[in-house]
Order: sequence, then C-alpha cells, then structure tokens
Amino acid sequence: MVNNQQHMLLFQHRANDINRIKGLLLLILLAGLMFSGCGSVQQQSSYRTPVGIYEINYDANTQQLNTKSIDVTPSQALQNQSGKAGVFQIGNVVYNGATITGTIYITNNSATPWTGVEMQTYGVRGDLNTTAYGTDLGTGWGINNPVFGPWGWIFTSGTVGSTFTIPANGQSANTVIGFNATSNFVAYLYVYADVPIISGITPSEALTGSTVTISGYNFSTTQGSITFNGITASVQSWTDTSIVATVPTDATLGNVVVDTVYANASYSNPVVFTPYNMFTPGGSIISPVGITVDTYGNLYVAVYNTNNYIDKITPAGVISRYSSSGNGKRAVKYNNPLDVAFDTTGKLYVANYGNNNILVVPAGGGTPSVFATVGSAPDAVYFANAGQSWPLYVTDAGDGTVYAIDSNGTATLFSSSFTNPTAVATDAYGNVYVGDCSSGSVYIINSAGTTISTVTSNLSCPAGMKLDAYGNIYILDAGTNTMYKYVPGTGKTVFVAGTGITNANGGFTFNDTFSTLYVSQDSPTNAVTAISLK
Repeated sequence: MVNNQQHMLLFQHRANDINRIKGLLLLILLAGLMFSGCGSVQQQSSYRTPVGIYEINYDANTQQLNTKSIDVTPSQALQNQSGKAGVFQIGNVVYNGATITGTIYITNNSATPWTGVEMQTYGVRGDLNTTAYGTDLGTGWGINNPVFGPWGWIFTSGTVGSTFTIPANGQSANTVIGFNATSNFVAYLYVYADVPIISGITPSEALTGSTVTISGYNFSTTQGSITFNGITASVQSWTDTSIVATVPTDATLGNVVVDTVYANASYSNPVVFTPYNMFTPGGSIISPVGITVDTYGNLYVAVYNTNNYIDKITPAGVISRYSSSGNGKRAVKYNNPLDVAFDTTGKLYVANYGNNNILVVPAGGGTPSVFATVGSAPDAVYFANAGQSWPLYVTDAGDGTVYAIDSNGTATLFSSSFTNPTAVATDAYGNVYVGDCSSGSVYIINSAGTTISTVTSNLSCPAGMKLDAYGNIYILDAGTNTMYKYVPGTGKTVFVAGTGITNANGGFTFNDTFSTLYVSQDSPTNAVTAISLK
C-alpha cells in the first residue's frame, strides 16, 4: 500500500535490488588459490568444467590437515552452482604422522541423477613427491534413509578419473582419502560433469509467448528439447552453451530443464522460472491497488488516484465498473480507495484512504455508503479468522495504528505500536499480522492485542499480505518486487520475484484453488498480472 508522507508514489521510488557480487568474490577466491605459493593449478579444457572443488592443505610443522569446501564459479557460468551440482562437503579429518587421511562427503542436491560425473585429485604440490591413494573410496551412496547403489572412483595424482553416477539427492558415506607426505602440500580435488548444466536464464521471468535465453554448457551442438515445468517449448536456436526458446503459453511457475541427446547424462539441473501473462492489458485499468476475489473467480480491484472506483474483472478478463461514487453534493465519495475485502454475505468493504473512512458496497455492486470512520489514513483491510468473520482489521498508515471494527461499524483501537503499517492479515487462531513499511518487518499480535513480536524482518516495504489454507503467509515486498512465502516456525523464502510483480503497491490475491496468483500493477504498468502456479 502507501504511506501518508509519500502518498501514492511511495513504491515507485524504492531502492533498487542490491547487486549480487557472489560470483565475483568466488572467482577472486579461486584465483587466489590458483596462484598461491604452492603453484598454479593447470587449466582444464573448456568442456571439462568443474562443478565442485575441494582444497586440502597440509602443514608438516603442525601436522594439521586443513580442508576447505569451495563452491565453484565456472568461467562460463559466472554463477554459484551450489544446490544444482555435486559439491564436496567437509567431514571429520584425522592425521597420523606422515600418512594423512581425510573424510569427504559429496552430494547431488538436484532432483535428477547425475551420470557421467568424474572425481579426481589434481595439482598436488609439495616439497617432496606426494601421492594420493585409495582406489575404492567408500561403500555406497545414501539417499534419505538410506538407499544404496553401486559407485566408485579412482584418485590419481594426474588428470585421469573414473566416471560414476550421483543419485538424485544422494550423499556419499564416509569416503576416506589418504596422502603419503613428509612435507607441506596442497591438493585440489575436482568434480567434473559432462552432463548439461544451466547456469542462468535471461530474463528469469517473462511473459508467456516471449523468448528467453538459457545459458550454460554441455548442451551439445545437436538440438534436444527444453521444458518449462513439464511443458515442452519451441526452440529458436541451439548451441552447446546457449539456447533461445519461446515460453509456452500454458507454462506454469516451476523448473526449466534441458534434455540433450546424451544417452547417459541427458537431463540438466532444474532452474526455477516464472512465466506470467497480462490478465488485463497495460493501460486498461489505471492505477489498481487492492484486489480480492469472490467464490466465482471474479476479481475486484480498488482503483485510486484521479479515478476512484472499484472494478470487477471476470475470469475471462472482462472489466466492468462494480462501484463508483454516488451523484450529488452529499454523495459518498471514493477518495483514493486502497484495499478491498468481502464479508461472508457478499458485501465489499473498502479502505477509503483519502477520506479516513471504511466504505461498504452492497452485495452485487452499486453505490457505497460509509460504514466506519477511522484514524487518518486507512490503508489495508482483512477480516478475522483468516478472512472469514468479524471483526474487520484496518491498518492506518497515517497514525501508525490498527483498528478492529465490529459488524455494527464501531471502530476500536487494537494496536498503536507501528510507524507506517501498510499490510494486515489474520490466521485461524486469532492472531493478527501487520506489515510495517518503515521498519521493513512483519509483526504478529495476539487476539487480545497485548502481545507483539517480530515474525520476519529485513524487508524493504511489506506492502501486502495473504494467507493460504495451511497458515503460510505470503508477503509482497513492494520495494524489491519480491513475494516471500513465510512458513511459521521455518522462516521466509522467495516465492516469486521479477517483472510479473513490478509496480505492485501491495495488491495481490490467489484464486480459491491457489493455482493462480493475481497482482495489481500500478502506473506505469496499469494492469493485473496472472502467474500460473500449478
């Protein structure tokens, strides 16, 4: 929603997303390792791109074996591959005089088996000849409980390794390597993969029917296929490192996967992609903000600024005027309506920001009337019991308060602990959640309004909130064009981000089956975007 000081343009001027420099830092780290006093690490050929690297450093003076797990940033990718490729993890390390042994774990965190993966030692450096040994380095791969399968690899001091398969979500068990050494040495252990790897999709979200570029390597020069959450896409061009494809019109939010012509290692790592479509064309609904849905799938949108009315949008995308100000000097006026909510009888309640009141629209639409007067700038509305019963909670961005309004229209101060509350939601246990744009935090208040604690923080401006049937909270951060999913007891994760929710001032809703997300996009987009979730 908006605050009182910056009025309706608040979220159009939020700070840009923080630039990520993780890839650059990792490149610098690897460069430091490669040019350390122990000597440089020889370059591999371009198609032998490492997807995991492990450094072992032995100090003969202290007889300590230091190990380090490094997430590789391949030069082709410029992106961290953690969670997508097999990477080393540190285990217990022991040493015994001149014979040094270390326990290493390697995992495949993807949902697809990785075939054609190779592990090897490389670039062992020391004052004396140092040999890595152990041709049978473990007993199996563990998957969950665990389930074991055959595996194995050979360590050498050269560049030749043995290929093997890492099962989906598999982890090796107690893999021990050994070194014979009487002096300092550094060894680099690499994991290579000839499987296709997606390093990025540009853009990472796009309109259905538009083209995107999938970057990576090992795609082969012979065209395979690519799917968007299981839907096959048409391919415009295909090389070993780049694919241009059209986003299918029926694509949903989910993973993009490349399927190549390789027989034993065809499927790539999955990368999440957000397809969306303009539910209403840009400019067809000027300055939409708050949005809700009825049991028939119709959307109701508060349109603010100079327009001031409520629009209805059918599931087919047909827009009509649902409610507008009455005629005459004494008529009730909309003045920057910001949010809307239905009660169980079909009446629509509107946060009328500019006139400091809550309006009610009769079931079926028509002329509004004043239901209650509150504070100085009512911003967001949400019924109790996960939106199913009274009271109606209202945030007031002007005086930093939250009101509870009963079915007779009597407003009672519920909490006055905020600076710029712009979002409100409730769960089935009587708790009230409040998003404060000034603090960048979401708070929880018990039903009595006496206990307040922080749910999550480090947001730019939590401008809208909704709950699903499981009590998960969806938070729209208008400052970063990101929607988070907060799972109680677990924390928040990014649910969806990007172009599909730019210029969103807090208005969003889900349909009754939670299969589609609708987002109101303010000027200059002026549209409602639909993101298919399943």
